[in-house]
Amino acid sequence: MIGWVVAMEPKDFAAWLTSGAFLAPAGKGEQVFLQIGCTTCHRNDSQRRAPVLEGLYGRPVLLQSGETVLADDDYLRESILDPNAKVVAGFQPIMPSFQGRLDETQLVELIAYIKSLSDRPPGAPPVSQPSSSVLTPVANP
Repeated sequence: MIGWVVAMEPKDFAAWLTSGAFLAPAGKGEQVFLQIGCTTCHRNDSQRRAPVLEGLYGRPVLLQSGETVLADDDYLRESILDPNAKVVAGFQPIMPSFQGRLDETQLVELIAYIKSLSDRPPGAPPVSQPSSSVLTPVANP
């Protein structure tokens, strides 16, 4: 196994640590999630205006059309780029499109972050304080 060790001055190391350069895709996706303001609507409290994302990935989603789809990579990608294509039952179609606002890397990282919210072990704290609706993130509020 071959690897590299890089010695840095303390100030350079501190800058590297805060840059996020060492983060996994899900960690970088969390940064994107926060930067573009997803927490404004995708919340775990009574002020939410969009589905809770914790536990969403891999689960069925009931749409306004009455159809049910699986929350997989394709669904998340479509929902981010064309959010009015499949609106979740019980929510208004208020999400803006991020088509042209996110590059492919950011989109992949954002999807990795949303997926990671379903990978948390039972009892792990969610991104924000949960409400009783966390158990059914895609149901009508």
